[in-house]
Amino acid sequence: MKWLKDIFSGATGGFMKGIGDLVGKFVTTDKDKQAFMLAAEQLLQQRDAEIETTIRAELDAKTRIIEAEMAQGDNYTKRARPTVVYFGLVVIAINHVLVPNAVQIINQVSQTAVSYNTVNLPTEFWIAWGGICSAWVIGRSAEKRGQRSSVIQAVTGNKTHISRLFE
Repeated sequence: MKWLKDIFSGATGGFMKGIGDLVGKFVTTDKDKQAFMLAAEQLLQQRDAEIETTIRAELDAKTRIIEAEMAQGDNYTKRARPTVVYFGLVVIAINHVLVPNAVQIINQVSQTAVSYNTVNLPTEFWIAWGGICSAWVIGRSAEKRGQRSSVIQAVTGNKTHISRLFE
């Protein structure tokens, strides 16, 4: 996790320069200033190490949970993505196709003006549904091409198998 270390060390370095400038206004001797800077740097490094440890533990826990879900006998957790994709398609079809067309047919048949405004689905729905669809489609495409990796297994939920297309 070099990128994590780069983020923390970059933030710490700029922060320490600011502290050094501030301390320079109040501490007059170089020895006291250096002692303070060293102590502050140690505290910041300790804090950064604790944050990194927490992030690593959280990632490890999430990894173990996903691995446990994939290893269990219940196949629904492996089929959950298609369920979400199809549910989203049904919601979109009802909201943007079925109901508007039904209202239009009712207006033509009964010759009464029935007004209907489509329900705007929240942005969170589109972001979540689009993200799930994207991950599922990319993973399934890679799987069908015969590519194998732990990432593809995690995305698709399937055990790796060799495609006969590339033999």
